[in-house]
Formats: sequence, C-alpha cells, structure tokens
Amino acid sequence: MVRSLQRFRSAEEGAAVLIFALGLFIVIGGMAFAIDVSRIYAVKSRLSVATEAAAVAAATNLHFLDGDALGQLATQTLNANFGQMNLLAFKGDTVAQPVVTVTPDVSNGEVTVSAEGQVTTTLLRMLNFFDDVTVTEAVTARQQMPETELALVLDASAASKASGRLEPIKAAAQTFIAALELEVRQASGVKWALVPFGNSLVNVAPHQDWVEAASWPVNLPPDVPGTTSWTGDLAEDRWCVGARSGAAGSSDAPPASDLFPLVLEISSENDPVTGLPHFTNVTTPDCRNERIQPLTSSTVEISTEVAALTGVGDTASGRAMLWAERVLSPLWQGVWDGDAGSPVAYNDPTLGKTAVLVVASDNAEAGEDTILGDTCARMTSNGITLYAIDYLTSSATADIVKACASSAGHYFRVTSDTELIDAFFSIAKFLTVVQFPG
Repeated sequence: MVRSLQRFRSAEEGAAVLIFALGLFIVIGGMAFAIDVSRIYAVKSRLSVATEAAAVAAATNLHFLDGDALGQLATQTLNANFGQMNLLAFKGDTVAQPVVTVTPDVSNGEVTVSAEGQVTTTLLRMLNFFDDVTVTEAVTARQQMPETELALVLDASAASKASGRLEPIKAAAQTFIAALELEVRQASGVKWALVPFGNSLVNVAPHQDWVEAASWPVNLPPDVPGTTSWTGDLAEDRWCVGARSGAAGSSDAPPASDLFPLVLEISSENDPVTGLPHFTNVTTPDCRNERIQPLTSSTVEISTEVAALTGVGDTASGRAMLWAERVLSPLWQGVWDGDAGSPVAYNDPTLGKTAVLVVASDNAEAGEDTILGDTCARMTSNGITLYAIDYLTSSATADIVKACASSAGHYFRVTSDTELIDAFFSIAKFLTVVQFPG
C-alpha cells in the first residue's frame, strides 16, 4: 500500500513538472508572438507613412523630373522617413531599407510607389519559429492643377531688355505655364493673367469707356471723310492710360468709381493726291503695344502674349503690381471681360488667388518702391499669395522685392537663367495639389 502511494506521488510530481514546462513554453511563446507582432505592425505603420510621403514627393515632381530622377527622389524620401523608426531588437539588429518601386502614369497624372520590407524577428527567432517577415505597402498619388487665379507680373522694361534678362524671363514663364498645363485639371484649374511692365503707362485697349469723359477723340473716319493709319476701331489700336490722381491712383477702385487719364495722340495731314485728311496714331512709344491680359483659361493665349513681350519704358514695378491687384480684385468683377463672376471674391473656398512678380531692374522713380510695398501688403491682407523673383537687382531693390513676398519661402533671389527656371519650377511645385485617388 505504501509503495503504491509513493509511486502515485512520483507520477504526480512528474506530471506537474511537465505541465509547468508546457505552460512556461506557451507563456514565453505568447510573449514572443506579442512582441514580434507589435514590431511587425510598427514597421508596417512606419512603412505606410514613409510610402505616402514618397508618393506625394513623386507626384509633386511628376512633370519636373525624368523617370530615373523621380525614382531616386521617391526612394530617398521613403528611406529618410522609414529610417526614423526605433524598434526593440537584439543589439546590432537593424531593419533593412525597403525595396522601392515607382510606377508613373503621366497621362493620368498619377504615381504609384510600392515598398517591400523585411522584419527580422526577435524572440520568435530564439524559439526557432521563423526569422523574417515580409511587409508591403503601395500608395498612389495624383498630381492636380491648382485651382487659382494667377497673375504673372513680368519685368518687360527697356532696362530688362538691355541687360539681356527679358528673354530668359519670357522663356522661364512659358516653361512655368506649360508645366502647370500638363497637370490634371479637376475643375476650373488655373486662370491666367499677364501684367507686363515698365513705366506707369498701361495698355488697357479696348476699354475706351475707362477713360476720363470727353477725352476720347471724335470726328475721325468713318464719321468724317479721310483715312487712318490703323485698321478698324481705334479702341483696338495702341493707346494707354496713365496714373489716376489722389487716392484712386494707388487703389484697386474700378473705373466706374474713378476714370483714368487717356494717353493717346492723333495727328493728321492732308493726302496730296486726294486732298483728304490722313489720321495717324503717334502716341508716345512709352505706351507699349502689349496689353494687360485679363484672366483666361487659355494657356495658349497667355503663352503667346508672354512670347510677344518687348522691352519698353522705365521700370515701374509698383504700378505693375497695382494693376495685378486690379486684375484679381473682386471690385473689378465683370469689368475686364463682362464675366460677372470673374475675378472671384477674396477667400473664395473653391478658387485661390496668386501673383508671381519677376523684377530684373531697379525702379526709375523712388515712389514706385512705396507703391509696391503698399500694394503687396494690401494684396497679402486680402489672402492673395505672392511669390517674388529677384533677378540680379540691386540690394536695395532686392530688400523691397523680398518684403513683397508672402513669406521668406515665397521669395527667390536668382543669378542665372538656370536658377530662374528652377525658381519658377519651385513655385509650380508649391502650387501643385496632390491627392490620393479613391
């Protein structure tokens, strides 16, 4: 009997040891599983964030970089974000950099970034379950055209032409226009305007109703006998307006509130053959041929106008920016082209307002600096985003141009044609909208 009890106790102790060992294995295995699964999900989460960042970077640069450079940018962006994570691991263990694949779809403005990473286990490896776990992530981002009214304010003065900077400005602006046009248009897209300068005289043809009463010439053919040097309506020929007097001269008040002084000169002489008067437009050459181009959705039209710019007049960037404000101001709704909804109201939730100022020469008059500063401050307060490019101006002008920009990050000091194009590309990237489809 005693021997039987001893054998039973021995068997019971052996079973307890076995149960304890089995339970310990389960507990340790559960802990190992919990720790490594947490690590795997942490890597998965970090990989997701890093892949999204890479997709945004790639989509933003879709039309600015070739395939190889785009892939390199996406890989660098992903690795930079992914490498910031710290994980519980054995000493010396590291999470290998993911394998990155970039698939651009230029026609749809999309880029897909795929990443595959390996997570080396810790406790599960000690228990000889498995060593590595593969995690994957794929993100598609779409590059979209910004929704904004955008005024290009370009230095087309005689000084800009003489310095050889006008042609590079025109080329860079056209490249900028073309780059944004390649992006996917979701709604209105970009509506473009062009304000060329120099001097304070501005060609606003054919809006003869904007000029002071009784200043428009009368008694001209076809109302009277004779011939003209221009074809068709004189309002479509070359003429300008000057600066208004008083407060209206530096405000965005529309012409219905304050009319503009007319700059137009007509001469006449009798034709020796017919004896009839021949009328000629002899307006001062300071009145440029190129008109202000109001807001339009046609990139062909705006690019053609940029290409046609010539260097005329003394630099007057203050007046130019004032006219950019008038191009974008809702006080001028329906004034430019009869569209009662254009320009849109300030702070419109569907359409922003942007101006890009390019200055390549110093103002001829000190008063222009004051007008520029006051106008830029007013535009910024009304929610207009201002980018400013200073192309080799003097240090005094550079300070004024820099102050015009919405922030230090919106200002670019360029010293070469290449830097000028890079500045325009940077602005295009700032404006570009990136979304995740679906």
